[in-house]
Amino acid sequence: MGFLNRFKSSYVTLDEATAQRLSQPNQRFRFVEVYPPVNQDLPVSLERFVKTVTEYQTELLGIRNTSPVVGYEIQRFSPEKLRLQFAVPTARLDRKMRVQLDDQIPGVEYEAGESRLPVNEGDTLGIGVLSLRRKEIYPLETEFDAPPITSVVAALHRHAMRETRIAIQVLFKPVAGQPVQRRLWHREADRESRNLRTEKVGIVPWNDRDATPREKQQARQIDSKAGSPRFKVSIRILVTGAGDYTSSRIKEVSGGFNIFGNPETGQGFQTRTVRSIRDKPIINSLEQFRERTLNQPFQISTGELAGLVSIPDREQENIETAV
Repeated sequence: MGFLNRFKSSYVTLDEATAQRLSQPNQRFRFVEVYPPVNQDLPVSLERFVKTVTEYQTELLGIRNTSPVVGYEIQRFSPEKLRLQFAVPTARLDRKMRVQLDDQIPGVEYEAGESRLPVNEGDTLGIGVLSLRRKEIYPLETEFDAPPITSVVAALHRHAMRETRIAIQVLFKPVAGQPVQRRLWHREADRESRNLRTEKVGIVPWNDRDATPREKQQARQIDSKAGSPRFKVSIRILVTGAGDYTSSRIKEVSGGFNIFGNPETGQGFQTRTVRSIRDKPIINSLEQFRERTLNQPFQISTGELAGLVSIPDREQENIETAV
């Protein structure tokens, strides 16, 4: 922990007005809880679902990106129940989401999800934010033997952190419009790929060397990501009731995302707990969580996102399944 962080708090204690404001139902989204089928092999990732549920929308002659934001949330507001739900902004996307998810996971069932945060006066709340360790042109791991989100929900079994209420939020929006930014992104990816592939010139001639197999593999993965549709993504972890242990709880939960670490590219997630001497920056982050607002997003490919929104196949007491 840095010296200045010693004077910053990782949580706020809610007064009555703030608790009431944060607990108001979010009317901009429709929430759909998902119940995975029992005794059935689930797909490792939902790439087809991500592709078919995505809507590309632009304005101002294709410059401004107005594509809708979709959320995938894992909530444990009670140790006895783990809720898996999607948040979509329109009835059309609600119907499309159900049809496409049912197509990839036959037997999945749905109910109305939870639109409010169950917070009260006197609760302590903190926020953790996940970001990429390396430049976003380097991809995360996309090859798995089982749904990778299973490693995340494993940390939320009913005996873990029983006094703490936890919610994980993955927001995504397709990259569209913004031609200048997209051109700059591709230029950086192309430059990095070429640098990895080319001969490395040493200080003296006999230190010159060809690119290693690992560098060539990194270049291939960068090229593959650059050639795929991409999404802007924000990942947050909300922790309620942990007090001074808020930062520790955030790290404990975020450890499940280590499965997305890519040994070839060195890409993975790092976690930052929102800290401040004043309450307002933390409260602003809590309001962004409640409003499902993309904030300082990073870009990942369709294949990377498909693993992040997978449905867990873990047999866990607090995961309710389809009847």
